[in-house]
Amino acid sequence: MENQELDIDTNSDFPIAIDYQLEDVENFQAKKSSESTGIKLPATTNNQKILNTFNNTSVEDLTPNEFFKGMRRIVIEANGDEIFIGKAIPKRAYSISGKPTSFEIDAFGNNGDWIIDMKELTLYEVLKKIELTFDKTTIINSWQFDGTNEDLPYVFAPVKYADPLDLDVGNDKNYHIKNFRPAISKFFTIFWAFQMFGYKIKSDFLNTAYYRRQVMPWTFGNFLSSGGNKYDIHKFLAKSDVERRFEDIDDFVDLNVLDTPTPPCFDNNNTVANGDYTYSNKEMRWKYNTPHYGPLEVTFSHKIFYDYKIDLSSIVELNVFWYKKDGVSGVTTQMQQNQIFDHQAPTFGSTEGSNMETVYFSTLVQPNDEIICKVKVRVDPSKTATVARCILKVEEHQIDYFKIPIGGQVTFDSYLPLQKYKFLDFLRGEVDLFNLSFQTDPVNKVVLIEPTHEYSETHDLSQKKKGYFNGDFIDWTDKEDISRESHVEIYNSNAREFVFKFKDDSNDGALKIVQDRYKITLASGKYLFSERFKAEKKEYENRFYSPTMHYLVDEFSDVTGEAPQMICLVPENISNTSSGESQNTFLPKSAYYKGVISGVGGWRMKDHTGQITTYNTFPFMFAVNYKNGGENDPILSYSDEKIGSGSGVVGRGLIKRFFWQRLAIMNDGRQLNNYVMLNNKDVTNWFHRERIVFHGELFELIKIDGYKAMKGISTGCLLRKWVPITERESKNTYPSEKSILTDAVEVLTEPISNSDNTIIDKVFDTQYNRLMCLYTDIPR
Repeated sequence: MENQELDIDTNSDFPIAIDYQLEDVENFQAKKSSESTGIKLPATTNNQKILNTFNNTSVEDLTPNEFFKGMRRIVIEANGDEIFIGKAIPKRAYSISGKPTSFEIDAFGNNGDWIIDMKELTLYEVLKKIELTFDKTTIINSWQFDGTNEDLPYVFAPVKYADPLDLDVGNDKNYHIKNFRPAISKFFTIFWAFQMFGYKIKSDFLNTAYYRRQVMPWTFGNFLSSGGNKYDIHKFLAKSDVERRFEDIDDFVDLNVLDTPTPPCFDNNNTVANGDYTYSNKEMRWKYNTPHYGPLEVTFSHKIFYDYKIDLSSIVELNVFWYKKDGVSGVTTQMQQNQIFDHQAPTFGSTEGSNMETVYFSTLVQPNDEIICKVKVRVDPSKTATVARCILKVEEHQIDYFKIPIGGQVTFDSYLPLQKYKFLDFLRGEVDLFNLSFQTDPVNKVVLIEPTHEYSETHDLSQKKKGYFNGDFIDWTDKEDISRESHVEIYNSNAREFVFKFKDDSNDGALKIVQDRYKITLASGKYLFSERFKAEKKEYENRFYSPTMHYLVDEFSDVTGEAPQMICLVPENISNTSSGESQNTFLPKSAYYKGVISGVGGWRMKDHTGQITTYNTFPFMFAVNYKNGGENDPILSYSDEKIGSGSGVVGRGLIKRFFWQRLAIMNDGRQLNNYVMLNNKDVTNWFHRERIVFHGELFELIKIDGYKAMKGISTGCLLRKWVPITERESKNTYPSEKSILTDAVEVLTEPISNSDNTIIDKVFDTQYNRLMCLYTDIPR
């Protein structure tokens, strides 16, 4: 443990039993590994030292983070073979008459080693290294993304968000450059996370173009706006301490605006110029101090209370002026004037008013620039006036928000909302998409990641690639312990109807409208097991991703005669403008970036200068390509999908491409519980990728139960019988081809178990609809 050798009981012949498990037998979403629990160690002086005498409750662990109580590195050796590498944690200490007799520890290895380390890892920690300049060149260059360049781990492909595509005029005739958001590489998210803990990835699947081009569209809140991130260090809030009364004046006024009254006022990082906000110069001044983050677009708000009364032709006027002082030249320029009111009393009589008014000022600032705000009041009493006064008080003077301008620097360490997303949750989502299995070589620090069974990247299901079980085999027939009783068990503990689905995204307005209209769950698929299974439904819900919606951008159809298909991410309550961030926050989505493609429609991009560029090709990102030929692209939907126009063709979804072999084996259900004379080499075959042969039949090793090195006894193993995919899988997968192509569900007839063997109709089929909405479905 931590390179210190523990003592074991010399009379026990290595009293350690090691378990191996590929996955939970009852729930294949749960990935397992090796473990050795209940390891008994004698309470020798050496062991007491290494384990900090935790049998004695008066001994305190004063190390940082209570090191002795936590997970510690462990290696188990037998006959010179490292048969277990991972983490261990103290569990129990035993005593008699106050004297320690033994300790008990639990050890978790292989996958458990990195899973424990990554337990609190967030996407923020993985992705915060990304930096880029947000400009037209970066956006266009990103269209070359193919997932193979670590310096290009993102792509700016067009997506419909809450705003109009053309922000300047409020319509969708052009795609404004400010609407672009980065879609993040899945591959590099995984690669970097494991790299952080010293692991390398071994995966044929992750290295395919099929996976390397997969991305997560931006669903994590504001992108160019900066709410909730590091720019907040430059924010402040100031206000007047008391109301001030003015009579017979035409000048800028001192409203004694302070950043230091009782909360909520604040001044982060000495942001206010000179560290003082006494308003002695009749001005409110903010300076873009260090730390500098390049050019920023900053929006100020100024909320002022006024109460005036004038009579007999008197005049009262209130204005707010904004200036910018250049941080290099020192030149000060007036930028904006907000007139709040300008009133003159009637010749006979009076007028008065009282209100709270807020004005805004937005501008681009460079490091060391200063923004100055001044309030000017004019109270001009007539010669016959009996009253002419104006009372003022600044209720709030502050920075509302920052935005990254065109040409500004984007650093992902700004996006603190990414801290809400755990890396292991993301990885579970990938498991649930592609039927992934994991195993770890802890000696060489290599993690194997592959789809569990043979899979197809294309529409042709006869063209299979090898999965975690790689097609090789090891014959264990001669290792079988025939002196011990083995048994075959028929697996039947699953529900008969096994439903694959994504998380439901309550903030996705287009998704909600389409699902409510048809009363279906989009992108969902189902597999029907044989009658021996329970007459129930069980949901296999993706643990990270929600469905990805699309629409046809008809406004671009005039470019090539065909409207391009675009991902659509628009919140249900778009009219609520109180929180821009909530409008851009969705559950994570999964997509594939195909590249700059011809034949799918053209579009127009509008840059910040107003220049419009027309493209006959389109940077095409989708979860499902519904254009002609899309059946051969990745289809990131559990359901099969209708591809192409007119009658269309059926494209194979994730169930058929990645899960069919597993479902065929589960439906067959034969599990062999056998005893095998294993040795250390069998156990340190870390990946266990080969199928196992017994008497000429193929099995998959799922579990090794309590291997005891040096004991020379057989070990219980659980294996499942491999069977080929048959026509049964096609008949048992829904929605059916009939439902997909004709909108009519398929009705089956099955005999029921009663005295007259009556034939009845059963509907196992499900209603289908594309992951597409109409333009009129998009909330506005």
